[in-house]
Amino acid sequence: MEKNSASKAQPLVGIILTALAAVLMAGLLTFAGPCASQAGEEARSCLWASRTLLGVDAVLLIIALVRIFEQDEGERRGLSFASALLGALIAAMPGTLIALCPDPSAHCNAVMRPFALVMGIAVALTGGIDLTRRLLALRKR
Repeated sequence: MEKNSASKAQPLVGIILTALAAVLMAGLLTFAGPCASQAGEEARSCLWASRTLLGVDAVLLIIALVRIFEQDEGERRGLSFASALLGALIAAMPGTLIALCPDPSAHCNAVMRPFALVMGIAVALTGGIDLTRRLLALRKR
C-alpha cells in the first residue's frame, strides 16, 4: 500500500521540470531572447548564447518528460542528477561560458542573462533536492 501511494507522487518532479523547461523555452523565444536590432560581434555572441540555451533546454525538456513516466528508482535518481547538472549549465551559460555584449544595459545582459540564471537555479535546485531526497531514502534502507 505504501509503494502505491509513493508511485502516485513520482511524476511531480518531472512535471515541475517540464514546466520550468517550457517557461525557459517560451521566454527565450519571446521576451528574453537576443535583441534583433543589434549588429556586430556582440549580437552574434548573444544570438549564439540564446541558441545554445535553447539546445540545452530541449535536452532538459526530453529528460523532464522521461522523468514523468520513469518507474525505476535508479533511473529517477539519474534523471534528477542530469537535470541538476543541466540547470547549473543553463545558469552559467550566458555571460560566463558564452560572452555577451559588453554593454551592461543591453537586452542580453539586462533580460536574458538574469532570466537564464533564475531558471537554471530553479532547475538545478529541483533536480538536486529530488536527488538528495532519493539518496537519503536509499541510505535509510
